[in-house]
Amino acid sequence: MISLLYGGLALIQVALAIWLARSGRWIPFAVATGVAYDSAVVGAGRLIGEGPGLEALNTGRFAVHAVLTPLLIVHGAVLVRRGLVVPAWGLAGVLIVFEVVGLVDLRLEPRWWSDTLRYVSADASGPPVPALVTTVILLVAGLVLWVRWRAPWLFLGAAALLATAGAAVALPVLGNAGEAVLIAAIAATGAHDGGRGAV
Repeated sequence: MISLLYGGLALIQVALAIWLARSGRWIPFAVATGVAYDSAVVGAGRLIGEGPGLEALNTGRFAVHAVLTPLLIVHGAVLVRRGLVVPAWGLAGVLIVFEVVGLVDLRLEPRWWSDTLRYVSADASGPPVPALVTTVILLVAGLVLWVRWRAPWLFLGAAALLATAGAAVALPVLGNAGEAVLIAAIAATGAHDGGRGAV
């Protein structure tokens, strides 16, 4: 049942990715595609079974989050003020390097949860700093947009992601659901940005 839920989330995320691509929002499109991949891999894990193939696919999940998630900082900067784009790229670059360096020593182990099978880090320690930094920046950007445009969607989406990320320790599917909510919030924000966020 949970595997099917992951599959449903993947389909929703793909649909959002297509919408974002059609509106020219390439960073959110890339992130939406990445989280759809994540959901699809977890959803299909039990069908693929333990082994090098599934481990490689799960390594891809970590790589997707490492490289793509911090790019949302740039998208948030474009929405708020284009003068912030250069420092946003700098911060995103630092966070990406931090994450990619961590992937060098990544060791994975299989883990079952409900009827899903995925590979997780065998050396997990502490919160994912780049993801938290990205989420906090999106919260701030969302608050600015709420005041400026009366469009609360980005703030609410980032808040939902922050809440579900904590709950995902006990219920992993909530993390993927939170990502879907954030992507939907970014798409909804696009209806108010007057083309500013087409990056």
